[in-house]
Amino acid sequence: MRKLAIVCGAFSAAVFLANYILPADWLLPMALSLWLSGTALVLLRRRWILPLILALCAAAFGLFCFRLHAARTVELAHGLNGSTQRGSYLVLTRSGAGDGYASAEIELLPENGGRLRARLYDRSGTLAKASPGDRVSGSIRVWSADVRNGDRYDGDTASGIYLRANNLEELELVPNDRLFLRGLPSAGREWIRSRIRSLFPDDTAALFQALMLGDKTELYQDESMQHALSRAGIMHMVAVSGMHIAVLVGMLLKLFGNTRRSAVLCLLIVWSYVLMTGSGPSALRAAIMQSVVLIAPLLGRENDPPTTLLFALALILLGNPHAAGSISLQLSFSAVAGILIFSDRLHEAVSEWLPKRTPFRLKNYLSSTAAVSLSVLVFSVPLSGLYFGYVSVLAPLTNLLVMWAVPICFGGGFLACLLTGLFLPAGEMLAWLVSWLARFIVRVAGIVSGFDFSCLYLCLGVNILWLVFVYVLYIAAALIPGARWKKWLYPTGIAVFSFFVLLTATRMYYAAADGYVAAVDVGQGQSLVAFSGDRTVVVDCGGVNALRDAGDSTGGYLSSRGRQKIDLLVLTHLHLDHANGVQCLLEYMPVDKIILAEDIEDPNGLLPQIRQSAQRHGTRIETIGRDTLLREGDIQIMLFAPCESGEINERCLTGKISIGDYDMLVTADIGKAEELELLDAYDLSGIDLLVVSHHGSRFGSSCELLRGTGAQLAVISSGYNTYGHPAEETLERLADCGYTVYRTDQCGTVEIRIS
Repeated sequence: MRKLAIVCGAFSAAVFLANYILPADWLLPMALSLWLSGTALVLLRRRWILPLILALCAAAFGLFCFRLHAARTVELAHGLNGSTQRGSYLVLTRSGAGDGYASAEIELLPENGGRLRARLYDRSGTLAKASPGDRVSGSIRVWSADVRNGDRYDGDTASGIYLRANNLEELELVPNDRLFLRGLPSAGREWIRSRIRSLFPDDTAALFQALMLGDKTELYQDESMQHALSRAGIMHMVAVSGMHIAVLVGMLLKLFGNTRRSAVLCLLIVWSYVLMTGSGPSALRAAIMQSVVLIAPLLGRENDPPTTLLFALALILLGNPHAAGSISLQLSFSAVAGILIFSDRLHEAVSEWLPKRTPFRLKNYLSSTAAVSLSVLVFSVPLSGLYFGYVSVLAPLTNLLVMWAVPICFGGGFLACLLTGLFLPAGEMLAWLVSWLARFIVRVAGIVSGFDFSCLYLCLGVNILWLVFVYVLYIAAALIPGARWKKWLYPTGIAVFSFFVLLTATRMYYAAADGYVAAVDVGQGQSLVAFSGDRTVVVDCGGVNALRDAGDSTGGYLSSRGRQKIDLLVLTHLHLDHANGVQCLLEYMPVDKIILAEDIEDPNGLLPQIRQSAQRHGTRIETIGRDTLLREGDIQIMLFAPCESGEINERCLTGKISIGDYDMLVTADIGKAEELELLDAYDLSGIDLLVVSHHGSRFGSSCELLRGTGAQLAVISSGYNTYGHPAEETLERLADCGYTVYRTDQCGTVEIRIS
């Protein structure tokens, strides 16, 4: 088993190095040199050197596999980037619905050979009628899937999808009347999804669909539920993983007994379930490890969990080396690694700490749940912070409160679906009962996530330093001999105390200034923040071509600075890049009032969603049609009525935000003509900060405005785009007028302290 662990570990390490660090041109030479080094060591004929030989050869094989796979997939997709393909394509999955489009995975056979999976987006309505095994034909345009927003993106290639495609004409559907075996898992998933929709109430159906099938599409549409589960640290429960597989196997073994036949049956059902849920990395990891547990006794072998974990990782990477870039895979394996290394020790420590008179079952539940929850965090916290920008501080508490209910909901949900085929009222009754447990989970998550200190946002550098400090504390405690539970009290106490000191110090630091203004990095969009004292004003909250929602970025920025509510949210207009993050922002913190222009254009249909979300959160919406002066504490907001001429995005609110003597001019997306109207109508001299209009478009930022404001500092809120923002001629005009320019696409969030 040790030899297998060495081989699998070296192979996996080489694949990760190839995916993240080593240049593609180096892979084959390095693989050859490692292989030659390993074979040369064989000549020494020393038994102790065998592990090194195995590691070198396995690493060489890992580099070779990655290079070969990249040549057959990613590089082939790069050769097709931007091209038009015409032909007939096999549909591999049932379509998913989006905003006016349907999407599905198809199989593409390029003319120059090879076979690639692509995700096809169709707005003609044809793909929505397709099932796995059908064919669609027509002209499509394809792009490589490993680049998004101008940067490398691993999300699709990690799932084996190497192209994204859009149809250029209405597709023709050719149904397949024969049995399509590859479509059976998708058909099973659709059957269970239909059962869930018919059995469970509207407020829990999305959660059960995510919990049972790993399909979070509808859960992501429920901003409130998604936000609560994420901030409370229990979003992992809706990713098909070891818990789901263990519950499924446990139910089957209790039903059929612990025999060889039941073990074989469990294997068949487990792998059918994994295929049905989409074969995600966490599900594959759990299925492989559970399979080894079931098969080992049949073969008279013992199961070694660390070796099994490495074997599962190597097997997944052998099938798709680019899965090394999967967030799901990294979080899943890091969580299990933490459990294997630390859970037993933590279980003993917590058991010793609990009172001796505690009932055995309660004591075992508390200690095991706490041990697993804490051990999972050891390696997954840095990854979560890196990918999502925050760490759920209260995750162990939330897990302790709700994790007992999750297996019941999972097993009860499947049992309810199966009972509908035997006796419908029994299935409906069981669905009604477990729905109350699901509501309990969501309710607890909502309460926990509502605390100001539920999450630590890593967009503030001092928070990262605190996290490193806590890790150093616990590492030092682990190295110090002593009682199992007593030695953990000191670092825990110091961590909790320093955490609240950190929160208090952060709030005091930001409260000490007269105020702050900031342009939050939201990608290609705009979200401006001004706060002073206990008042906070936000202008716009939208962004496109960014992996994080604009509301998520803005809410995280404000929360990390100790802001607990937003007094005023001004939306200059309702384009996506200025307003598509409002719903998410409303989930982060209370918003007292939203200001819109009268007769505002709504080209993207955002207004009904904003109104519905505002009503749910008790936020007032007011419209203005003329110049309006508002005041929030020491913040003065002078809003200028929209111009009546120009394009839709140029007929927007503009204004001046003042904190004391510091003035920031917000020009939204107006053009040069509207800028001249502002100069004629208002005294704009003495401006300290200019927010450049339309993300630095060449159609704005006229020399007259730049000189008329007298400002010396400008901020451009922009991100990856195909419009050429900010334009070179705009940057040249700013430089000629003596401006110092900060850009969110280069600097990230731009924050200015007013003192």
